[in-house]
Amino acid sequence: MRILWKGDEMALSEQVALHEFKPDGIQLAQRYLQSIRNSGWMPLPAGLLTDPDYVAPMTPAVYVEARPFANRREAGQYLEEQLASLGSERVAGNSYLWSWLGIFYLESMNQDRTSRQGEYPELAYLIDPQSHDSRDRSHHRLMMAYDIWTQWGEKAWYLLDEPASSMGQFALRVVQSPEIFRSEGIVTLAHELYADKATGRLRPRTLGTSQATAPPGSLPRLIAVLNQLSMTYDVYGMTPEQLAPLLPQEFDAFRSSASVA
Repeated sequence: MRILWKGDEMALSEQVALHEFKPDGIQLAQRYLQSIRNSGWMPLPAGLLTDPDYVAPMTPAVYVEARPFANRREAGQYLEEQLASLGSERVAGNSYLWSWLGIFYLESMNQDRTSRQGEYPELAYLIDPQSHDSRDRSHHRLMMAYDIWTQWGEKAWYLLDEPASSMGQFALRVVQSPEIFRSEGIVTLAHELYADKATGRLRPRTLGTSQATAPPGSLPRLIAVLNQLSMTYDVYGMTPEQLAPLLPQEFDAFRSSASVA
């Protein structure tokens, strides 16, 4: 079943024209998300996704379908296909486009209509065009799915297997550091060390609530150790097979389970 927004009404349709927000649309969407966070679920403001005062259509015309996504893989694959004609330069980091997509898919990604969207609810579906903090942008659920899929594909299988609406600490810590996220060797190594393909889950003691409480050999410790090693080695350009032997003894328990050890 596909949905076409007409003001605050919904009608069945095959496809929906893709838009991007204007500044007034971003502001109205921000107020809307703040309202559902504070007061619970409510309908979209009339015309938020279609009114020319709030949005502008993308050209060439692109169409998207209002649908749920089983996981980040499904979301990333679908969005890569639909946005391909726009070109990567118009898509990457386009706050107005990704904010429109976030609001358009808000209900289908939250079918229980919960108002709770984690620690940063507005950042989950909107990107403030005035913010240049990549840590803020990394919270956007759909842009994260798109970036992971287009950057790494199945090499990042654990990150792709998580629900598209989720924001686990493993995913957040990997994508919040541009140097780490863009490094094929580090992303592959992190999956080898911490994600168990047999169970489809993270191995025990992979994370800690803070750097001070991070277990030995855990992902926060890996990030810290790699930062230290970067003073001597080009860690961001190395393969996982080259990186693994450089890790200190505290990583032995994880390294013994990895195929790159």
